[in-house]
Amino acid sequence: MLVFACGCPAAPAASPGPTLPGPPYMGVDTWYGFGSAINQATVVSLTDAVLARGLASAGYRYVWLDAGWWQGDRAPDGAIRVDPTQWPNGMAWMVQYIHSRGLLAGIYTDAGAGGCNSGGSLGHYQQDVNTFTSWGFDAVKVDYCGGNALRIDPRVAFSQFAQALAKADPHRPMLFALCNGAVPGEYPGHYPSYDKSAFASFSFAPQIATSWRTGPDIGVPGSVVFASVLRNLVLDAAHPRAAGGGHWNDPDYLVPEAGMSALEAQTQFTMWAMIAAPMMLSGPIMSYSPQTQKMVTNRRVIAISQDPLGLQGKQIGRTGMVQIWRKHLVGAENAVALLNPGARRQRVLLTPARAGLRGVQELQAVNVWTGRVIARRTRRLRLAVPAHGAVLLRLRAATSRPAGGVGLG
Repeated sequence: MLVFACGCPAAPAASPGPTLPGPPYMGVDTWYGFGSAINQATVVSLTDAVLARGLASAGYRYVWLDAGWWQGDRAPDGAIRVDPTQWPNGMAWMVQYIHSRGLLAGIYTDAGAGGCNSGGSLGHYQQDVNTFTSWGFDAVKVDYCGGNALRIDPRVAFSQFAQALAKADPHRPMLFALCNGAVPGEYPGHYPSYDKSAFASFSFAPQIATSWRTGPDIGVPGSVVFASVLRNLVLDAAHPRAAGGGHWNDPDYLVPEAGMSALEAQTQFTMWAMIAAPMMLSGPIMSYSPQTQKMVTNRRVIAISQDPLGLQGKQIGRTGMVQIWRKHLVGAENAVALLNPGARRQRVLLTPARAGLRGVQELQAVNVWTGRVIARRTRRLRLAVPAHGAVLLRLRAATSRPAGGVGLG
């Protein structure tokens, strides 16, 4: 059993365990939709909805139990003891149910003694990891509310947790979502410093984790505002080279129907696809409107997120208020997003040079959201970008055929 005390010498950096290759992971999470009020019936309903609402066929694979599944009760030997009224059939049964539906299961803990509305694993890293493994979980999110409360070093704590994961079952690696969302000076006494905040996770997390949070939460359960989405987009964009190869910057979850307008939610979906963020829906997917349902299962946009090159898109310029973002795609194509964070509609003249396509004279362009070819051969595109909206395009040098396999329907 690992024993962690404040002020102990730094642990050696964890050697990278078995990686989980592939594009940014996709799934559904309980936090923003249900907060800490989750139980077996909630997760069964959520799991069934992933299939019934077409999310599984669109690529969403994980069903993630977030904070609130456990409040920290332990048996005399230190083992996690779950509430039988909350989980009447137990956690192994819950995982088996998720697996029986063809999906993967995620669990939550904290690197400190307690988490955000949940228990924590401090002093029990290996024991808890072994428990999660024995239950059959495929992924673990390790929060840092308790870690920051105790002011322990995140690099040390997360590295120790990674070591515990590597020891549990090296032949069955678990997805490790590292989640320190604290910004510098958030706590009394100007704590944490930059190097212990979310802003510095990129400097060590790619060696030990599948993803790492790059900023604070975008809201609270049931309430998300667009300004927080834009803030986290900026924070996530700070270190694009840290992402790729099965390791991803994480700007927080996708949260439609929780305070943002339908257009703002679509803008978040667009930009998360552009920056190769994990595509984790957090909300009551069982009650999504037809419009939201159509948005989150748009295969053309998901293909931008899941592009095999695995590159994080970058802002390459702006024209007036409108930001121009580009993401290189496989097959000599580019995704370009025109993001308007302002309160008024903007008109944009997009040329190959402004889109970052050097040496290209004429463009072929597809509107990714609609699948419509909007130009087969042009030197400039005139586009309108609504307030708080984003236009998402696939661009390539003009040829006689539509761009790279993108459907027209």
